[in-house]
Amino acid sequence: MKTLVVMRHGKAMPAELGQPDKDRSLTKAGELALEERLPYMLRLLQARGRTAQIWVSPAKRARQTAELLEQALRDKGVLIDGKPQELESLWRQNVETFLDELEESEAELIFAVGHIPFVEEVVEELADATPTFSTGALGCLEIPSVEDEARLLWFVQGPVSSNWGTLIQLQQTVTKTAEAIEDRREAFFADPDDIETIHRFRTNSRTLRSLLAFIKPWQDREENAEAQVILRDIVRHTSRLRELDVFEKHARQNADSSPELLAFCKAEAAAERAKVLQILESKQVTKSFERAMELSKHIAWRGRIAKRGLPADVIRARFDALIESVSADLAVLKLSDAERTHDVRKRAKRARYVAEQNPEILGADAVDIAKGMMAHQDNLGDICDARANIRLINEFLERDLPETVVWELTLLRAQNETFLYSTLKAAEAS
Repeated sequence: MKTLVVMRHGKAMPAELGQPDKDRSLTKAGELALEERLPYMLRLLQARGRTAQIWVSPAKRARQTAELLEQALRDKGVLIDGKPQELESLWRQNVETFLDELEESEAELIFAVGHIPFVEEVVEELADATPTFSTGALGCLEIPSVEDEARLLWFVQGPVSSNWGTLIQLQQTVTKTAEAIEDRREAFFADPDDIETIHRFRTNSRTLRSLLAFIKPWQDREENAEAQVILRDIVRHTSRLRELDVFEKHARQNADSSPELLAFCKAEAAAERAKVLQILESKQVTKSFERAMELSKHIAWRGRIAKRGLPADVIRARFDALIESVSADLAVLKLSDAERTHDVRKRAKRARYVAEQNPEILGADAVDIAKGMMAHQDNLGDICDARANIRLINEFLERDLPETVVWELTLLRAQNETFLYSTLKAAEAS
């Protein structure tokens, strides 16, 4: 009595131009899917304490599959007789030769990793059954002898590797963003006087935080929360500097601004820039920053997600819910509510960043949606900037400043208040 388990190799890469078919390897998603699912797929196998042989096609994708199978079997307590044996009959899909080799073998438990249509033809020949093998599928047959009809004990379809492909894509997106933040941080340290360096650092930090917020239902709760808190605190350290840079830019765009006012604006921004630089270079913040990058580059998915993968339609459904929520808030938003306006603007940014970074998963229309979110973000941004300018000017006017600077700050405040008033009135009328 023999037990034969036939297995189709996992999801493989498409052939490249000029590449021999035998050299095609498993996709990363296919490899991860098998690694995670094989222990569950083998639950029906009664083999603890038994000795097994693994036969495998010489093709690279089959050999990689056999390695993952071997590890899963060892973890299950199955003894492996030597290394996986490469059989040309599995590569050439010669059923007759394979059955002869099966009859001649003294092994009682054999795993054969091959290709279609071979694995389906073997099951049909031995057990008169016709299961359809997806990549990674397993079929277990009990064989009294090659002469007698075998019995198909169980059949398990292979994992849907695309579900792990989405996890890999999400991880790659988050990793790429984390690496960009590291580069922006070093650029700021190298040239802190370039206002664009801190702006790009903030933008990438907010993008990463948005991505982490988006994957929150699927990432380990504690690690997701920890990374988001660190990123939030880092962005907060830079918020006032960004407001001062924007204010100085507005002052420079005003043709009537005096050299005294511009010098004052520049000095305020420079002082804050030095403070931010000192904070970001501190040991404590550096350690927190590195921790956030580590958590982002090596995402720990929740157990059920790691075991089952994540279908693209589930990701799209979460994105659609985010867009629907932001759109609903925009429809009823009262621009006179400063706190609410700021919050909705942040959420519009979040939707935009998620759409821009994940078009392969979300679909081609995500780019258009991102553009729409950008328009809302820009409109609300002008209002938020005006409010920030007014707040800064009110703070400045509490100091003992030269009369020229006081006068021009008062005029700038009036300009921002006029813009804000007219914008709010226009919104109420529409």
